[in-house]
Amino acid sequence: MKTAAAITTVAALLLLAGCATYTASSPATPSTAAAPAAPVETFKGEVWTWDERENTVTLYKDGQQFRVLVSPDQMRTLQLHQNVTLRGQLAPPAALPQVVVPAQPMTPVARGDAEKIELTGAVATADPSGRVSITSGRGPVHLWVASGADQRFHPGSQVRAVVTIQPVAMVPGTAGGTSPSASPGSDTLTTSPSGNTAEDYSVVVGRIIGVNPNGSLVIESPTGPIQVWVAAPDRYHVSDFVQVRTSLQPAQ
Repeated sequence: MKTAAAITTVAALLLLAGCATYTASSPATPSTAAAPAAPVETFKGEVWTWDERENTVTLYKDGQQFRVLVSPDQMRTLQLHQNVTLRGQLAPPAALPQVVVPAQPMTPVARGDAEKIELTGAVATADPSGRVSITSGRGPVHLWVASGADQRFHPGSQVRAVVTIQPVAMVPGTAGGTSPSASPGSDTLTTSPSGNTAEDYSVVVGRIIGVNPNGSLVIESPTGPIQVWVAAPDRYHVSDFVQVRTSLQPAQ
C-alpha cells in the first residue's frame, strides 16, 4: 500500500508540473533501492549434513544446528562429523519434513529391492559409543556398531564392511514383512559371539536426511547421522525410511 501511495503522489506532482521530467540523478524510491548484499562471515562447527544442489552446509555447535551458504569449492572436501571453519553467509532454516510418530508400535516392511555394498578401508576414528569412521576408496563412511568399538577397531587398522540398505515403509503394528519389528531410529546391536574375532553386527532403522549426487546417503540414528554409499542415489529420497544392516570386521 505504501508503494501504491508513492506512485499516486508522484503522478499528481508530474501533472501539476506540466513538463516536469525525471532524470538519472533523481533519487530512487525505497521500493526500488537495491538491498545490500549479505556480508561474508566465518562459521565454525561440526558438519552435520550438506546439500550440493543448494551449496548449503548444516553445522552443529553448542547444541544448535544452522545452515551456511558457501562457495562450491568449499564443499569438495567436506566429511561428515568433521569440525570445520567455513566462509559464507547464514542461510535461512530449511523446511524440515514433518514426521508424525503414532502411539502404537511401528514395523518396517521391505519396499523394493535391497542394495548390498562391500568395501574395505582404514579406521579413521572409533569411540566407546560405537561410532566408527572409515576412510574408503569411495570416500568417508560413518557407521554405528556395538558399544566399545574403540577396543576392537583401532585407528589405521584395515577393516571390511558389508552394508545392506533396504528401503522400508513404517506401518502400524506387526504387519508381515522381511524386516524385524522396530521403531524409527531404533537399533539392535551385538558383537561376535565367539569373542575371538572383532566382528560387529548392527541394524539401524532411520530416516534419510541427506542424498548426495556423489552416491552417499546420510541417515539418522540414535547417536547421530551415519553415512553410507549406494550405487544408485536417485532411488532414495529425503524423509524416506531405510533399514541399514552392517557387518564390520578386520580385513583379511
